[in-house]
Amino acid sequence: MNSFVWLGLTVLLVVGVVLAGLGPKGGKPVGRTRLMKVARVVLIAGIILCGALGVFSALRP
Repeated sequence: MNSFVWLGLTVLLVVGVVLAGLGPKGGKPVGRTRLMKVARVVLIAGIILCGALGVFSALRP
């Protein structure tokens, strides 16, 4: 498999963990704080922005 496939799978795994609010055992609980909510919003906005840029660049001849 290409290195970009592995990188993409890693990014998807990290995004899933962040959005689910999971953390390591014994870690500080930050999943329900305002900082984590803002981080999720920024992450989702970044995904939408990158997706839109990819779609627009694919549509442009």
